[in-house]
Amino acid sequence: MASDVKSETAYKALLKTSKNKKHHQLNKFLKETEIISIDSRRNKNLSLKFFIIKTIIGQQVSIGAAASIWKKTEKLLNDKKRISLGGLTDCGLSKPKASYINEVLSNQNLDCYTKKDLKKMNQVGISDLFLKIKGIGPWTLGIIQMFYLGQEDIYLTGDLGIKKAGLNFFKSDNYEAKDYSPYRTYLCMYLWKSLND
Repeated sequence: MASDVKSETAYKALLKTSKNKKHHQLNKFLKETEIISIDSRRNKNLSLKFFIIKTIIGQQVSIGAAASIWKKTEKLLNDKKRISLGGLTDCGLSKPKASYINEVLSNQNLDCYTKKDLKKMNQVGISDLFLKIKGIGPWTLGIIQMFYLGQEDIYLTGDLGIKKAGLNFFKSDNYEAKDYSPYRTYLCMYLWKSLND
């Protein structure tokens, strides 16, 4: 219920800002679409490492391909046998992605943090922790913050879909959406939805 209230608050704020900033196309789209919740995109059953691995798999591949590769990879990870690069590539992963996943699995530092710990960290601390890990760049970090930690004000400037929607709605592919703070995660979700609609 609390997430419904948050989603509605965010939706109303985005509507108001899009009207005030004369982002007419976005305002029209928001009026015609249903309210989106961050929780609808979160899988609360995944551990941090599994979430990161699933996110790495989703980088630069279609949703269908990512889902298929993740299903095979998750089965392999759940078998609790020793994970090899060969086993990971057999799931459909490229060699670089397989090595990134291996690095995440062997990173003992990640085991020291609970979700609660991560939520207390500032941007510098969280960037220091994750961006040192091969395979995790700003996009992956943003996805972790949005859909693992549930942070509401993350904007993925480097995401191709966000850039494309930005051109449609803001006439710019490098708009940082500061006007839409503190609800930029929600804005991203609506921008992605606009491409699917």
